[in-house]
Order: sequence, then C-alpha cells, then structure tokens
Amino acid sequence: YKLAGQIVSAIIVSFYGGILLRDVSFFGIYLNFGIFSYPLTILFIVGIINCINLIDGLDGLASGISAIYFLTIAIIAILMGMPMDLEIILCLIMFGSTLGFLVHNFYPAKIFMGDSGSMFLGYIISIICLLGFKNVTMTSLIPMLLLAIPIMDTFFAIVRRIINHKPITMPDKNHLHHQLLRLNISHRNVVLIIYLIDILFAIASIVYVLKDQILGIIIYSILFIIVLVLVLKTNIIYGDRKGKCRK
Repeated sequence: YKLAGQIVSAIIVSFYGGILLRDVSFFGIYLNFGIFSYPLTILFIVGIINCINLIDGLDGLASGISAIYFLTIAIIAILMGMPMDLEIILCLIMFGSTLGFLVHNFYPAKIFMGDSGSMFLGYIISIICLLGFKNVTMTSLIPMLLLAIPIMDTFFAIVRRIINHKPITMPDKNHLHHQLLRLNISHRNVVLIIYLIDILFAIASIVYVLKDQILGIIIYSILFIIVLVLVLKTNIIYGDRKGKCRK
C-alpha cells in the first residue's frame, strides 16, 4: 500500500506537474534520457522516498541528514546568484521546519516522525533534486551526492537481502547505523558520525560547484574511500541473520 501511494505521488509530479528528470551532467559527462524521462522520474522519486525512510532508524538521523541537505542546496543556489525561486524557498522552509523538529527528535527523542514523516521528507527532497536538475545552473549529480549515505545504505540493504535470498522489502537490523552501534559506539555518537560524513559531502559539493571542480572530485574520492573502509569493517553486505526489526 505504501509503495502504491509513492508511485501515485510520483506520477502526479511527472505527468501533471511536468517536473521530469530529462537530463543530467556530471564530471563533464552529459546524458539526455529522452522518452525514458517519465519512468526514470517515477523510479527516482520512489527511490529517494525509500532511501530517507530506510535511514530513519535512529533518533534524529533522517531529520538531521535532511536538514543538512536543505541547507546545502540553499547555500549553493544563493551563492551562485540564482533568483529566489521555488527550489530555494522550499529548501529554506524545509530547513527551518526540519531543524525545529530535530530539537525534539534528537536522542533521546521526545517525538518521532514515523513512516509518514520520513517518506514526506524523501518526497520533498526528490522534488528539490528534480528542480535542481531542471535548472541549467544546477544540472548535475550534486543533489544526489549530498544523499550519498542514504543511497549507499539502501543499495547495500538491497544487495544484502538478495544475497540472503530475502525479499528486498523485508526489514532488518543491518543498516549502517546498526552496524556502527555494534562497534560499541553510542547512539548519539553514531548519529553525529553520520552527520559529520554528510557535512563533509556537503562541503565537497560546495567546493565542486563554487570553487574548484578538481578539488571537489578529490574530496569526493577521499570520502568514498572512507565510507568504503567503514563498510568493510562492518557486516553491512552480508548482514547478521539475527538482526531483524520492525522497519
């Protein structure tokens, strides 16, 4: 039922709203999707919704990552001299509301967003991504790189469940944040570590867009190596078969 609702919401955006993933450019490469824009847009929106939903496993994690995303996109757009259009306004509104929510959602949380909250955040993030792709000055994969942690966590979750011959929709307790908890890192520190990695990706994105693309690529590469080392030190790919949870 949730997946059906996500697909319907994505169809409304692409067919009625006309907001499509028509093309992207990254590191000097340009791709135009042509007639595949509609299915790719629907897949993209549904994918981002579920990425944020899956990362929402610890107090303050999804809301903090989302806040970093909204602030970074707003900073890049403003410093590039872009007009105060829908993309920036949405980012600033969502940053303020998400940060206000985070005050009460950070560990130990007094309030929780649940599936409806995390999926809403993913939905808005996907729309802002698409608006960024649509804008000539932001036609790149920068918005996606800001979501490196949720996207990689979702990718490993799918791979893990396929390896273990489990349905990809079956919940488990083997996500990145769960793996870090097993390294005897406290709940609060796990969230802060993931915040730090996400902030470094944000800094790399700002450097790449506004200052030096080569330096930005170098920082991205270092960060991906760090994340890869982190992954290899955990059991995130094969998982702990005892690690089951409700979400």
